[in-house]
Order: sequence, then structure tokens, then C-alpha cells
Amino acid sequence: MKKFAITTISLLLLLTLGSCNSQKSNTSNSSKAETSSKTKNKSPQSDNSTQSTSSQQSQSTQSSQQSKIVDTKNLSDLQFKQWIAMYEGEHPLDDRPERIIVKRDDFGERTARIDVTQVHVDSRDYFAIDNNGFLKSLDFANYPNLKVSSKIFPIVNQKKINEKEVLYWVVAVQDALFESEGINPILDIYYDVNVHLENNIVYADIFRIDYTENPNGGAAIANKTKINEFMVNADGDLEMMDKNDSSKYTIISKIFMDTSMIK
Repeated sequence: MKKFAITTISLLLLLTLGSCNSQKSNTSNSSKAETSSKTKNKSPQSDNSTQSTSSQQSQSTQSSQQSKIVDTKNLSDLQFKQWIAMYEGEHPLDDRPERIIVKRDDFGERTARIDVTQVHVDSRDYFAIDNNGFLKSLDFANYPNLKVSSKIFPIVNQKKINEKEVLYWVVAVQDALFESEGINPILDIYYDVNVHLENNIVYADIFRIDYTENPNGGAAIANKTKINEFMVNADGDLEMMDKNDSSKYTIISKIFMDTSMIK
């Protein structure tokens, strides 16, 4: 009997301990499952936060880079011309070819005027950079006062410049070519520019104008002779037709409005 009682007690103790261990195991597994669930739920939020921070840093970097591209208070003459050409390209007074002439007065102040290449007339517009680095032009409603026309230097994408901007670029280069030949483009010659598109390539034909008196009175007759041809290639460079072979073109300007390649 004693042996039986001892055996019964021992079995009861084993069953009790087994039950406790089972409860602890279930509690531990449940705790791990909850922790795992919390971890999984938190992960996407962490990823989104990281992506958001990365995006903000990227935007901040891009903005910082853009703000450092051009110091508008210290523009070169080329940058001054680029800004004017891009502004006029988006706000043209008409579609005639025009040249940009940059001048400095006795005090070192820099200004620019615009002339038409087809005739000799007074300048059509006038530009300056103010103390804030803003581009100012004539305020025709309050002549001869100037108004702020643009506060941000434009991004020049040479593969996507419009027709008016092509005209400014071609005129700048053609004027430099005339000067290299001893011709004053402002006083000695008149010329026109015809911009046209062929097979997705932009071409610009230069026509010298010789005016003759109209026997019937009125405006003089403009006799035009083609003297040169340009094109903007797929890379956004300006090329000039070979004088001896009309099927060949050579790069004459790689930067918008730049004429440094002409000697």
C-alpha cells in the first residue's frame, strides 16, 4: 500500500510539472509570435521613412546644385547674351532675326541692345542686370524705364531650343564670320535668316539682302542671295555648310551663342 501511494503521488507530481511546462512553452511561443508580428508591421513604416528621407535629400541636393549653376551677379558676356536670347525666345516681339550687342559704359556698367539684321534701325530692346542679379528690359509702357523681366537664369537645352533662339545663335555666329572677313555686320551688310525643318534636323539659310529702288515708289526692293547655311545637329551643336561641298558640314559652335571657334 505504501508503495502504491508513493507511486500515485509521483505520477501526480509528474503530471503537474508537465502541465506547467506546457503552459510556459505556450506563453513563450505566444510572446515570440506577438514580437514577430510587431516587427513585421513596423518594417514597412521604417522603409517608407527611409525612402522619404532619401527623396528629400535628393531634392535638396538638386535644388542646391541648380542654385550654384550661375551667379547672376557675375555673368560673363556670353551668359548675358544667353539669358537675353532665351528670354526673347520665349517672349518674342516678332520673328525677325536679331543680334545682341553688349556694351560697357565709362563706369563699367554693362548693358545690351538688340538690332534687326535686315535693316539699319534703332535698337528694338535694351537690357541690363540690376544689383539683385535680375534681368531687366525696357518697360515700353513707361519708356525709357526698365522693368525686371527674369529673376532666374534659364536652363539651356540646345537640343530643344525654339526657332527664335536658333535665329539668335545663327546671327551671333554669322556676325562673327563677317567680322573675321573684315566686314562690319552692323554697317556694311544686310541679311535675312530662314529657319526650316527637314527630317527632324533644324536648318538655317543665310541670305544677303541688296536693296534697290522701287521704280513704282514705296519700299525698296529686297534682292536676296543665299550665302551660307547652318544646321543644329542631333547633339545640339551648330554646324556650318562647307563652302566647297554643300553635302558636308563642320561644327562651328558647340555652346549656345558662343563664337569662340571662329578665328
